[in-house]
Amino acid sequence: MKKIRAALFVRVRGIQGDERGVTLAELIVTITLLSMMLAMVMTIFVSFTRSFTSDRSASTNSSSATVAMNELTRVIRSGTQLKLPSGALSPVFSEAKPEKVVLTAFLDTQAANPKPVKVMFEITADRTLVEKRWEVTAENKGVYTFKSGTPSSERTIVRQIAGSGTPVFAYLKSVDVRTPGAPTEILWTEADPFSKIIAVTVSMTVQTDPSGAAQTATLQNTVGIPNLDVPRIGFKP
Repeated sequence: MKKIRAALFVRVRGIQGDERGVTLAELIVTITLLSMMLAMVMTIFVSFTRSFTSDRSASTNSSSATVAMNELTRVIRSGTQLKLPSGALSPVFSEAKPEKVVLTAFLDTQAANPKPVKVMFEITADRTLVEKRWEVTAENKGVYTFKSGTPSSERTIVRQIAGSGTPVFAYLKSVDVRTPGAPTEILWTEADPFSKIIAVTVSMTVQTDPSGAAQTATLQNTVGIPNLDVPRIGFKP
């Protein structure tokens, strides 16, 4: 590159003292060399831009997936059985589907008079994870009544959850950690009552890049529910 530039400067200085000007052949060669230089610069710029965009999207995928997983873990771990009018305890979950879960939990435990909320996490048609909450409207001797219909609050947790074929929510009814190696896990099915669910495995793959070129972020976590009246270790239904 330096040699080409030096040759051009020498030629320009020569032209300044030469009234004949530049020949057509010399002009074509100069334009060709400048075009080659411009093409090289543009190639480097485009490559750098694509790499930067891809890295930024991958970083966004990771941070978005982490924020969503933290929120899901916090709420699910807070899942709590509530008292029924009969005196029995209700299940933590009232819906348990691969892309939708509804549960009751005490989240604001620092309040002077903490009350439970009903929380729903759902993957919408456009692959957005939304959270909806219903507040308590009445309490009678420890029995809570929740608002029906329109939720008290609604917010988006994360967008662009990829459809990887793995359920976002998988429910466990037995986890025996006494077995050497990996724990023995038995999945809950819709034929089982909700009261059998003792843990939820959350699996998320996030892709925020519309082109799909960036590396996706996949997180998986099995969340236990410590507020249940069953033991966590070696529990079998």
